[in-house]
Amino acid sequence: MTARQLAADEARRLIRIGRKGVLATNGSNQEKYAPGWPSSSLVTYATAWDGSPLFLLSTLSHHTQNAIRDSRVSLLVDGTDRHINPQEGPRVSVVGHLRLENDTRLHRRFLAKHARAKLYAEFSDFQFYKLTVEKLHYVGGFARALWISKKNAVLPKSAWQDIAVSEESILRHMNSDHQQTIRLYGTKLLKKQGRHWSLIGVDPEGLDLMCGQTVHRLPFDSSVVDAEQCRKMLVSLAKQARDL
Repeated sequence: MTARQLAADEARRLIRIGRKGVLATNGSNQEKYAPGWPSSSLVTYATAWDGSPLFLLSTLSHHTQNAIRDSRVSLLVDGTDRHINPQEGPRVSVVGHLRLENDTRLHRRFLAKHARAKLYAEFSDFQFYKLTVEKLHYVGGFARALWISKKNAVLPKSAWQDIAVSEESILRHMNSDHQQTIRLYGTKLLKKQGRHWSLIGVDPEGLDLMCGQTVHRLPFDSSVVDAEQCRKMLVSLAKQARDL
């Protein structure tokens, strides 16, 4: 694996772990308050199966209005919290176009990660969007800055289309029949406290789990491309957890 491919995997892992970021948009010269100036806003997001960020945004918001006029946006995801010197920590800027997203399966993925958004998801001014990725700018630490092309930034359709079809049935099966296993994923593999765990998302690169109101990410050791590979990975993770 090349350094650029490794950086792409690290960047996508950082994006999948995150739940919030800073969305930068381009202001119109005709707007009233800051004509022609760039604008940045705190937003919450989830990810599609390929790693593209998903949003639930109000058309009344300044950043949404900017993106409707000019779809070019950038999302900054910051992974530096645990570093005394933030400049030594990882961060990634996702560059692309903000587009309306009509796939209700992706709506479910967003709402699973941001359950409180269900309170306003049906409001007439709120709509789901996906950031169609053109490139990433990943900084893995001091002197580790790389531009990553679209080809490496997101997973190809062949890597996620079967998982997309199977995700909801996997979630139903695991949450119905294997609650103790999910709890072991959280308490043993992630070393987190809590009794009531659920599986809320599956993609080719890992699992999203929830305990209480907190979302946790459990990455896979290697990617899976279909339901059978996913089943084998879940069994392997369960064995690892029981052996600890």
